[in-house]
Amino acid sequence: MQIRSFNKVRYLVPVVGLLLASSQAHGRTIPSRGAVAKPRSFKMQLPFPCGTWVRVNCDYGKRAHKRTIAQHSTNDHFALDLVRAERGNGVGKEIVAIADGVVRYAGWTRRGWAPYGKIVYIEHTYRDHNGFGYQSLYAHLYSVKVRLGQKVKAGTVIGTLGGSSRGRQGRFGAHLHFALYRGAGARLGGGRSVVPEPLGSFEDMTPGMAMQSCGSVDRQVAFVRAGSQVAVGGLRRYRTTKRTKRPPRTRPSAHRSRRR
Repeated sequence: MQIRSFNKVRYLVPVVGLLLASSQAHGRTIPSRGAVAKPRSFKMQLPFPCGTWVRVNCDYGKRAHKRTIAQHSTNDHFALDLVRAERGNGVGKEIVAIADGVVRYAGWTRRGWAPYGKIVYIEHTYRDHNGFGYQSLYAHLYSVKVRLGQKVKAGTVIGTLGGSSRGRQGRFGAHLHFALYRGAGARLGGGRSVVPEPLGSFEDMTPGMAMQSCGSVDRQVAFVRAGSQVAVGGLRRYRTTKRTKRPPRTRPSAHRSRRR
């Protein structure tokens, strides 16, 4: 009996270790110096309508995503570039507010902010236990669907996805530059860069990561396991329907029949 129990423990330990390692592999990104973590009590969704499949195109700290605590510029070290998981990246399709708030800027940016193109900037109604407010930026839009001072709810359509910059459309490939700040107030710039996790139900953002707006991680994993992988535009998407086999192509004969 002792030998059998020892064998059970011996085979059980590697399994437990594998489970612990997999559970620790994914989690909230640790803020770098000057940045802060998003409070768990601040609930927000992906900035796309529910049911939309979204892909992370560019994650934190890239060449265009810098600064965490500058006073007179946007602190975008933990900004994300997001696209719809479809051909064309979803240009012209709807972008929504991540949480309740008030629109503090809507339209074309100028001067030092011109690279952001058309933007919507929202000051959210949420306050943390220290009294800090949170603001979100949606940049490079194709069009703006809200006005200055308008109150919005989570899921309200605020614009459409594009690639605007410096007063022109299409300067970039279609994508949404999304960033979250703490304590920036009603004006652009300042505040601290915030790690936007969990974003909906998702954490540990990495390039190529696919997410479904308003979907849970458990449902996404179940969907992935049930379906087959299909490569579309560099993204692995998943389908649940079975593929039908096509009949083999027949090559034309090399010998042509002679006319009589």
